Amino acid sequence: MPKIIHLVTSGMGIVLHSPWATADIAQGEDFLTSSFTNPTDVADLVNSSRIAAFCTGSPGAWRLHLRTDPPDDAALAQADYKVRLGLEIRDGILQIRDLFELMSWDADCNDDQVIQLSDGFYRITAFTSRPESGILGDDQDIHLHLEAISEPARLVHHGVPQLCD
Repeated sequence: MPKIIHLVTSGMGIVLHSPWATADIAQGEDFLTSSFTNPTDVADLVNSSRIAAFCTGSPGAWRLHLRTDPPDDAALAQADYKVRLGLEIRDGILQIRDLFELMSWDADCNDDQVIQLSDGFYRITAFTSRPESGILGDDQDIHLHLEAISEPARLVHHGVPQLCD
């Protein structure tokens, strides 16, 4: 797989999901306000592997490096920020979105934010470091390693997963 997605966000987070997980969100619905603002609600969805999400600490321009192999231990150890997530993929589709897309839901997703991925459960290791400018979201690289696993990842987030300070 390796693939790079360039994503510009207005919100302070990134959301990953398979369309089955958001099928019950009505077109135009403000899912962010109704179901994805309270940290406990976010943790419940993230811990279920239905939706994977993390706070970036800033809007910005991101280079998402997606891979299906385990992360390099040395690169992971050197990263300023890291988080473990889980996700269930159905129908072979993974969508990657700006958090603020949840404010006025549109089931259609830009083709450049869609990845074909085998159905099943994935453990996601996300990691990043501040860019050279020191400004979060300034053409920042985020590494996302999606490793196929046999059952949902065992997650214990108590709030919004943080990929920032």
